[in-house]
Amino acid sequence: MGSSDTVAEAQCIDVLVVGGGPVGLITAYQLARTLPSPGSTIKIVEKHAKSTQDAYGRAITLFPRTAEMLDQLGLADTLAQQCFACRETVSYDASGCEVAGRGWAFMEHMKDTRWDFSLVLRQKHQEEVFRSALRQLGVTLDTNTALVDVNVDETNPVDTHRVTATLEDAKTGLRYTVRCKYLIGADGGKSTVRRALDIPFDGSSSVDKWVRIDGVVKTNIPKPRSYCAIESPTHGNVLWVALDHGGTRIGYAFTPERERAYPVFDEAAAMKEAIAAVRPFELEFERVDWWTVYVVGQRVARTFSVSDCVFLAGDSCHTHSSGAAQGMNTGIHDAVNLGWKLSLVLRGLASPSLLHTYERERRPNVEKLIKYDKSISRLMTMQLPEDWTGDPDADPNVVLGEVMAEAAAFSSGLGIFYEPDDVLNRVLLPCEGLIAPGRRAPDVSLRKPGTLELTRLHRETPNLAVFYIVVFSGDPQVTNATFQAFCDALESSAFLKGSVVGDANALPIACITVPAVAGPSAWELLGGRGPAGGGKVFYDVPEKEAHHRYGVDIQQGAVYVLRPDGWIGTSLPMSAEAVPALETYFRGFLVM
Repeated sequence: MGSSDTVAEAQCIDVLVVGGGPVGLITAYQLARTLPSPGSTIKIVEKHAKSTQDAYGRAITLFPRTAEMLDQLGLADTLAQQCFACRETVSYDASGCEVAGRGWAFMEHMKDTRWDFSLVLRQKHQEEVFRSALRQLGVTLDTNTALVDVNVDETNPVDTHRVTATLEDAKTGLRYTVRCKYLIGADGGKSTVRRALDIPFDGSSSVDKWVRIDGVVKTNIPKPRSYCAIESPTHGNVLWVALDHGGTRIGYAFTPERERAYPVFDEAAAMKEAIAAVRPFELEFERVDWWTVYVVGQRVARTFSVSDCVFLAGDSCHTHSSGAAQGMNTGIHDAVNLGWKLSLVLRGLASPSLLHTYERERRPNVEKLIKYDKSISRLMTMQLPEDWTGDPDADPNVVLGEVMAEAAAFSSGLGIFYEPDDVLNRVLLPCEGLIAPGRRAPDVSLRKPGTLELTRLHRETPNLAVFYIVVFSGDPQVTNATFQAFCDALESSAFLKGSVVGDANALPIACITVPAVAGPSAWELLGGRGPAGGGKVFYDVPEKEAHHRYGVDIQQGAVYVLRPDGWIGTSLPMSAEAVPALETYFRGFLVM
């Protein structure tokens, strides 16, 4: 992709983020809260004026695992202030009778999390929250700024300013260059970054089209403030979602028969078909905020990175239908996975090779989503999946319910995992009964010393690009000797000691000790010493929720490493032998 003559001297920064949607904003936000002088080291650009781009529509739903990650970034509470918290679902057959176990029923069973609901908030409002948080850290989204060219000088070493981006001010037409160490393409399905670097976008688009329309409505649907499916004989499996601020989204299949009936399909036509789609129920639009027609398809970029310095995230590297409501969730998972890793590399705390784990971890989960989406999108248009081998006369609505139920743990995000490897998700010692590396770290209730005030593990392990060694020390009356031996070994570790006791030049590691019982003083409870690694102490609740959920025998104890993004890095029995294993784990990617 060629560029025209530029003016103005090149600006040098650490990271250029292209795309001002949720994926780009979350990536920039993670970097801004962990890098020094973010205002001069991070630049985020968006080619659209947000007053135009901020129209209603687009993505709406955040599932529990995404909400958990945003909670660890300090953003979820603000989103919850505005959201519609959807805990109820319903499915209606063609005659308007309620049917159980179909459609979105899985959403009522998203447990083992404090965020046990679908956080429904239109993308417009989410972006406002993210931009505000970013501004507070000194980084402003530059709108009306388009990327026109990208060049990588591979003769320069990795982690130097080897990327040159040409940007254009849409108002003035002025072109200028920015040199950066890393460029993040979060610029959507028609990504300029992906196209500029000639990255193939494998997959296809189908002939299926869907309509989505948002507005304020009147209806006699019995449960209008829910996530609802209506099994229409003419418009497929119709989506009905209660939105924030009293709105409603309706989505339906735009079949060839429907399309042929309209020489021009405009807002009036979209409303007319929506009214027909929800029959036998009645519908009246008081206001339309947004509507669209789009083609259903699935595509994945051939690679998620180029030359170890340009990375794609979100729709720029994978697109699919909105059938499973996973688009923004998957993009935010990309952003969170990449953000903390890039922060550690930029701060000189991790080897640049750590960034290789981004695609290695994210691609398998994207491919799982694409597989589910291919089936779900066809079933929502009343067609059986292409690879269907069952009864050819099966009811697509019934099969859809089965597929959605099968995908439930993945869709909620609570079952998403990363495969064990030799870098971040390592099995180092036998750990029977403990949660395996690469799995989600569950949120559990804890109590603060003294006040016994309730808190949560996720709140005490914020995503600041820091790893947490969590020592579940069990019952002190039984495990004291083992705990003392572990702490002695930790304090004797030349590699770990300075990293976990507050050294100014420490590695990004913090410690939390969780005894199974409470006491009048943590010092007495821990046998006359402070917490492991000089960190913090939180007591388990009387029901021993933390120990039980993490599979820890209170008579033995255990040690976990929690990654910055809330997945488990490794799990170990509590013993002096755990310390060499911890050294092995952290030496695999951190630098001292």
